[in-house]
Amino acid sequence: MHSSKVRLSMFVILFAFTFVFGQSRDIIGYYPSWAYADRDGKIAAAHLAYDKVTIINYAFFLPTEQGLLIGKDAEADSVLLVGVLDNETGRRDPHTSLIALAHAHKVEVMLSIGGWADSSIFPSVAADSMKTARFAGECVRCIRQYGFDGIDIDWEYPGYSPHRGSPVDRVNFTAFLQAVRKSLDDYTKITGVYYPLSAALSASPSRAVDMEMGKIAEILDFVNLMTYDYHGSWDSSSNHNSPLYPTAGGEPQSCFDSTFKLYNGVYQIPAEKINMGVAFYSHSFGSCDSLYGASIGSGRAALPEGGDYQSLMKQVSSFTRLWDDKAQVPYLLHEEKRVLVSYDDVRSISLKAEYVKTHGARGLIIWEMTGDMCDDGTTPLLDAINSTFEKF
Repeated sequence: MHSSKVRLSMFVILFAFTFVFGQSRDIIGYYPSWAYADRDGKIAAAHLAYDKVTIINYAFFLPTEQGLLIGKDAEADSVLLVGVLDNETGRRDPHTSLIALAHAHKVEVMLSIGGWADSSIFPSVAADSMKTARFAGECVRCIRQYGFDGIDIDWEYPGYSPHRGSPVDRVNFTAFLQAVRKSLDDYTKITGVYYPLSAALSASPSRAVDMEMGKIAEILDFVNLMTYDYHGSWDSSSNHNSPLYPTAGGEPQSCFDSTFKLYNGVYQIPAEKINMGVAFYSHSFGSCDSLYGASIGSGRAALPEGGDYQSLMKQVSSFTRLWDDKAQVPYLLHEEKRVLVSYDDVRSISLKAEYVKTHGARGLIIWEMTGDMCDDGTTPLLDAINSTFEKF
């Protein structure tokens, strides 16, 4: 067996070779555990497009007040992480677990911890050194128990008061990540395997100032920027969920391009450490007649199939498709029902993938990877990302 130092050196050499010579880019798909049984099992682990991603981020495990880790959906975890139950033997088949299937396709699986709905515990854990140490140990315990390849921290967001955040989160977040990194490195000394650490970070400049960006960039192997949800039904006027460039009706910093420039230019995070985010889902605006026009809440009542890409395509014929030349993204308008839908299609996803390659970024993250899994087995948006990365 190679020593840990040799394995670490090989990791660094491979990392450098990949991005200097541009042979590949990361395509990281978040997989929500609670959705595994949806759509009559069509998006269960056995049916995922493993050959079209490089990493799967398993979402989510959650921290407890004591710093322990638990799964968001215990039933889903038992199937996805342990294996499908064999009715003949009464045991779960480990070869059918999501991690086993991913590894068979040479795809890594990282454990994503937190998420928007479950980030309010992070501040208290990060503020207590004993709880932080326990959390860091739990990360290793999950890797050892299930076979995860690394850890992704999805704390939304340090300093965010509605999620019990405060100004002390700024330094606590750094110490928290340092503790996790040390725990992973200590485990590497035992196994000889390197375990990457990433974090999902906000696209908002007002949230970015609540992190010691230079310090956390040194700790993290890469950052996953959530370049979506710039606008949604919470706004009083319609706008794009994930515009590539500044829109005519919004703040200039609220777009894919501005967020990359913020992290890469202002905060000096190397491009090869940055993964940009793409959305395989839509946002709708009710009582709305035009882009950037007044709206009231969501137009979801007019979209009975749901908001992800594959379901939206089932009813797209009832809408008029339009394109915003400034933002470089499409939108749909239903004049009769007065609903506007902001979404990404093959063209806009391809442009974002092209942007990533042109600017030397590491790759893309997807929320979430089953959003474009159509009933016929096709994955149009994933295909667009792959073909663009191969072409440029």
